[in-house]
Amino acid sequence: MKLLIYAPIRWLNAETEYILILCRKLKERGVEPVIMGTKGNPMLAEAQKAGLRIEDRFDLLSLNPLKLALTMPRLKKWMAREKFDVVDIHRSEGFVVLARAAKKLDPRPALIRTRQDMRPVRTDPINRRAYDSMDAIIVSNQLLANDLAAKLRLDPQKIRVIYFGIDPEEFRPQTAPAEMRKRLNLDPSCRLVGLSARLAVVKGHEYFLKAAESVSQEIPDARFLVSYRKIEKECDFLERLAKSPSKDKFLIYGPQDDRASLLNLCELGVLSSVGSEASSRACLEWMALGKPVVVTRVGTLPELVSSAENGYLLMPRDSSGLAGAIMTLLKNPDRAREMGARGREIFMEKFQQKIMIEKTLEIFRELTGKTA
Repeated sequence: MKLLIYAPIRWLNAETEYILILCRKLKERGVEPVIMGTKGNPMLAEAQKAGLRIEDRFDLLSLNPLKLALTMPRLKKWMAREKFDVVDIHRSEGFVVLARAAKKLDPRPALIRTRQDMRPVRTDPINRRAYDSMDAIIVSNQLLANDLAAKLRLDPQKIRVIYFGIDPEEFRPQTAPAEMRKRLNLDPSCRLVGLSARLAVVKGHEYFLKAAESVSQEIPDARFLVSYRKIEKECDFLERLAKSPSKDKFLIYGPQDDRASLLNLCELGVLSSVGSEASSRACLEWMALGKPVVVTRVGTLPELVSSAENGYLLMPRDSSGLAGAIMTLLKNPDRAREMGARGREIFMEKFQQKIMIEKTLEIFRELTGKTA
């Protein structure tokens, strides 16, 4: 089976991580993936490092009609020669153009639109027709599925939810907690509350900081571990932290080779996001580690967390609510451990990476009649 994934993404994010994992695992299952994007796309560089085939000769993002007109014949000729079984389009930029080109091929490949973006979908007639012409639409959560069905008046049967998944064998602690604490010079008595997310406004670090200030007053031994892999320039969390009376209670860690061991030191994980979370790797990591979570009702999070079962769900921007839920878990460690264990069970049942790959292959087989 031959697969073209179109993803002209200009930066590395959760969506690019999903695509790279998907293509790598599908290749192991016998699929021949090709990732198509624009020159200079950082994801294409990462794909090449992973031994994946890329294609960057066709710029479908140009606003120059003449340039697009000259590109289209070359694109169609290339696609006809490659004979893709499936064309999976992951971005709105260039979506209509590529879909039109693919529909003119003989034999026509199966067409899929994959959406992992919580921003409102465009409802203009052109975009609606493009979505309606797809053989299947894959989304990363049920909220997105409901939104597309309602706003674009799509057949709900055509929309498939496939949750992002992680491999519990790849994400597991490599270092014992006592050794990790010693390595990081952490007081054995401190109780850690973790937040793992890029430093970005949308991740709501400022509300976590306010919650931490309240928790610190009641639970002096509490410490707040913030792990990040990227800092966005609009985020002022570090400046806010420097002015906070609880700044000495915070432990800040950048990219780590053994992040699982770092997060495993925490009694619970927090996601204070105010937006995004189309597919929350961070929440799944906490669940895979057997940690209870305190999260906001954003994106896919209400589909991963059942309140009082494996964590607590709160409205975004509710620092007081965050503080209350954190303190409830810290004051009831036995209950917290039970909730964490239940979260691990839910993760193993529903959100492992192998489930994501198998569900994707099921759709490919259904649309093409081929097996990988």
